[in-house]
Amino acid sequence: MTSVLNVDTIAAKNGTSPVTLTKQAAAKVFIRRDFNNNATDSSFNIASVTDNALGDQSMNITSAMSAATYSIVGMASRKGNSLNYHVVMIDESADPTTTVYILRCSDVAGNDKDPEFVSTSVDGDLA
Repeated sequence: MTSVLNVDTIAAKNGTSPVTLTKQAAAKVFIRRDFNNNATDSSFNIASVTDNALGDQSMNITSAMSAATYSIVGMASRKGNSLNYHVVMIDESADPTTTVYILRCSDVAGNDKDPEFVSTSVDGDLA
């Protein structure tokens, strides 16, 4: 038997909160950012971004994660340039917390760079 469900909006019982996913997962945070121009193209659950230094920015999460062991996926690139960029977590002194993760971008030679396109998402549980 085929069923069709056509809706415009799905919300929690209170009418405003997002629905709870059961046995499913969705990104809890995402951001697409231009490090070079210090501008955010789009984001979800990001309160602000701190530009720490060349190729080094802190993503400040609005609604805290339940633990600092969440998964961060990211990529970076530069328009019209043959150099490849990558995103790396700053470890040792700046491990992720429940409300902040830090991205560091560099070229293939290890030089810190501010690429035009940096995209990351966070998977895990909110507090």
